[in-house]
Amino acid sequence: MAFSMISRTKVILFTLFYVSLGTVFVYFIYLKEWNNSIFKLAFNFGDVVENIVKYRKFEGKYMNGIDIPFRAHRLPGIPYFIAYLSIIIGTQKVFYVALCKNLIFALLWVPILNEGINQSKISHFLKIAFVAFILSFPQIFLHSLQIDLEESYVIPILAYYWILINQQKPFNKWQKGYFLILPSLLFFSKNTFLYIVPILSVIIILSDLKKLKLVLGSLVFLAISAYGLATFNLKNSGRFTLKYSLEWFNIYKGNNELTSKFYPKYSIDVLDYLDIYKIPESVKNEWEFNDFFKEKAQTYYKNNLDKIIEFLPTKILTIWLDVRPNSVIPGTEQSYFTPLKLLGVFYMVLFRIMQWFCLVYLFLQLFGKNRKHFAALSLKYISLIGLVFIPYTIAFGFERHLLPVIIPTVLTLIQIIETRNRLLVSK
Repeated sequence: MAFSMISRTKVILFTLFYVSLGTVFVYFIYLKEWNNSIFKLAFNFGDVVENIVKYRKFEGKYMNGIDIPFRAHRLPGIPYFIAYLSIIIGTQKVFYVALCKNLIFALLWVPILNEGINQSKISHFLKIAFVAFILSFPQIFLHSLQIDLEESYVIPILAYYWILINQQKPFNKWQKGYFLILPSLLFFSKNTFLYIVPILSVIIILSDLKKLKLVLGSLVFLAISAYGLATFNLKNSGRFTLKYSLEWFNIYKGNNELTSKFYPKYSIDVLDYLDIYKIPESVKNEWEFNDFFKEKAQTYYKNNLDKIIEFLPTKILTIWLDVRPNSVIPGTEQSYFTPLKLLGVFYMVLFRIMQWFCLVYLFLQLFGKNRKHFAALSLKYISLIGLVFIPYTIAFGFERHLLPVIIPTVLTLIQIIETRNRLLVSK
């Protein structure tokens, strides 16, 4: 079996070409927002970024009709990154900021393609097939090249972290640096990784004691990052906390009397525009806002436990099996049937097949004769999928929330193939 390898220089040039041309496509053709200001970014990024650039303060509004300044409603890492990147390059136009962001993140995409696939011991045909699958996956392509989605940052960070935690050979100095900081970068991109990373770290240590010092080092960086965020929240919003002020709002959004009417057929964000979220005048700040919805969510749980249990299988099936895109509002069902969305459904079907093959195969290997060869990978992959999916099963999840585990799934499949090939040769 041929294991031919492309030079690193060619991988770098190809990656730079891919992210550059891809950014042009996303912002000139798909979104047509290349000339927009970063102050108009969606998902509450725009006004936060504008306040950082113009007034050096971290603050924004969540939605129209709620006249409360939010200062702890999202992680500060991404807004500050966007804001200071625009200041450095001297423009606020979305395309140029996005292009710079994507060229910076090529520092992750290059090792993902080179170390994760190009250097793997599988056939040249499979290498090309896996690279083509990842880079042509419509949702990965469109989401990872944007700047106002948390997933666009999590996708490459988690993918390379996954490569490193499964690597058997000693790290070089660059890999050691990546291994130390990637967990903190994951945390600053999405705060659920504050509980995911420590649990994964325990599994990494149990499966490979050689990584002990580096794992402990990465946890120290993570602890410092967590302390830094809590301190930032104290200074900015008055509470020393790692919680965000939309936490119970989002839990209630996924668990109220209208949830089953809209979810999962529609994006649950449609509820943002309904009167269900009206707040009393007594609510004056974001923490009172959070406490108000905490009480509503807990009351709903107490009074409707039967409905919550009845609806749980729907949530589980949506997060673990669904392949459909989410419509944003009722009346946009036709968006399911555009060529790009249908292509995305096809790719999601392939991903789900890979996901469930890896989960079932690795679970069975834990009890098979080859368990010593697969045990570490089995525990890590099963844990990763479970840890990432659990929060969305409790509240709600969209298609984009699944995207960060697609590349780790592909890489896990590659490792399964490599291990099987090695076992066959050794017989």
